[in-house]
Amino acid sequence: MATVNGVNNNNNINIVDSSQLSQQDFISAVYLERGNMLDSEVRRIVGEIETSNQLLVNVNNLINKSNIAQYGTSQYTETSWTTNGNNIVLDNGYGIALQPDAEGNTTFTLVDAEGNQLNYQNQTLVPVAQGSISDANQVGIPVMNDMTMVLDDGTEITFQTSASGTPFDPSNLSGGLADITGISITRGNQGLSVTNLNTANPVIGTPNLDGTTLDAASNDGYVLLEAGGLHSWEYDGVNTNQISRQDPHDPNATLSGYAARKVAFQNSFTNEVTGGMPALTQEERDILSNVLKINFSDASGTGNLTPEEWASLKTSLNAAKENLTGSNQLQTVQLQRAMATYNQNFDAMSNSQNKIYSLLRDIINNVK
Repeated sequence: MATVNGVNNNNNINIVDSSQLSQQDFISAVYLERGNMLDSEVRRIVGEIETSNQLLVNVNNLINKSNIAQYGTSQYTETSWTTNGNNIVLDNGYGIALQPDAEGNTTFTLVDAEGNQLNYQNQTLVPVAQGSISDANQVGIPVMNDMTMVLDDGTEITFQTSASGTPFDPSNLSGGLADITGISITRGNQGLSVTNLNTANPVIGTPNLDGTTLDAASNDGYVLLEAGGLHSWEYDGVNTNQISRQDPHDPNATLSGYAARKVAFQNSFTNEVTGGMPALTQEERDILSNVLKINFSDASGTGNLTPEEWASLKTSLNAAKENLTGSNQLQTVQLQRAMATYNQNFDAMSNSQNKIYSLLRDIINNVK
């Protein structure tokens, strides 16, 4: 038998002999065997989605490496950032606007050239796509400890936080949120600091060429990567909207959304994004060549790519990311359809059994 969607004559499918079964048992056996085939189909699609998700993690990590290779070691001979009142103008269309809030603190908005935003309010970072409105409970990133946002051009924006007023309570997921007290911005040797953000009078420093020292003095904490705009961020290779965590109060339950992100960022984390030129590991080279089928230049032969080679590879990685994202969406639709058919099969079997039992009951009643 030819393979159809991963199902063939080696998938332990039993051949039902109708002569050996009653009509009722025969019908049940047919539905059960069809259920087994549909179960195999569901498991196949789930496996493909898991593989696709892992490849997306690998691709995102490689894109981050390429950004560091291209921009992380930038050496400026003069500053390119400017300040104007409570506004900071960065490179490549990025900027930050600070404004006081009703609580006597300072909020801010980070914007990019396309108009996407990252808003800080109520101890939460809220990504917002250009021209849209976002719900903090759905997409918000809770501020609980030091955190660094790495922009697509390699700029690192590190948020220093205060101690939380109310400790995080894992039993009901309450508390744990903290104020951002300061910001350290670095790109290569260029740097700038903002202090007193937890007051109505923030202090914006002057852009300088001591960014390397500033970066080393700041705890990077949790590192999130811009993923194609300020409205989309990734942590540990996963989009923040898709972060899931085990419920600390119920080991059998899985959290998603804002609650999952609180669990993910609840602990104090000391971390430093290392500088220098990144390199491809052997595993990453194998994935590029054998799995993603991406041809890339590596003059060193050891994975130590030049900035130009990283730039060329990044173009292919962005295309691979787009393809994987599209495939993942298609696979999700296929899974939904397969699950619907799977459920319909057992509903049909149940309905068939009920009709047979109803018929038998009528026959018995008539005999009486």
